[in-house]
Amino acid sequence: MYAIDLNYIVIKEVMKSTSIVAVWVTSIALLLTLVAVTVPLAHAQMTLDITKADGDKPYGGEKLGTVLIVPKEHTVWVTANMSAPPADGKVYEGWFVDDGGSGYKLSLGEFSKNGTLTFKEQMVNPYTYTQFIVTEEPFEDADPNAAAATGGTQLQTPFGR
Repeated sequence: MYAIDLNYIVIKEVMKSTSIVAVWVTSIALLLTLVAVTVPLAHAQMTLDITKADGDKPYGGEKLGTVLIVPKEHTVWVTANMSAPPADGKVYEGWFVDDGGSGYKLSLGEFSKNGTLTFKEQMVNPYTYTQFIVTEEPFEDADPNAAAATGGTQLQTPFGR
């Protein structure tokens, strides 16, 4: 509301001393600024390397695959690919992790036999997650918890807020 009041005052002052074209240009610029400030984050596509767990981090070693993450407002698209298959009797599973916060791990599902994971979901606040990790789980695993990370990556802005 204050931004609209401020815009009105600026437009009124500009009208006193300039032409109608200047008023329109100023009005459009102010409107675009207002929209940019109030619209949620839009599109910030990122392609990241999935690297082998290293030390106490679930990433940092040799490259194991890639993950493409496309957040748009509250919807997140994920496509991940692993370059090597899991061990016999195991499957890969992808996770978002709120590391440094709650520690919560959200399963994004099982990778297909060709080594690809696709995920699309509307989420309340996807930007609290800070990591994408991959675990190697027993085939038809009944335990909903994540095994130790095989690999992963640190998420970039807008994640980690």
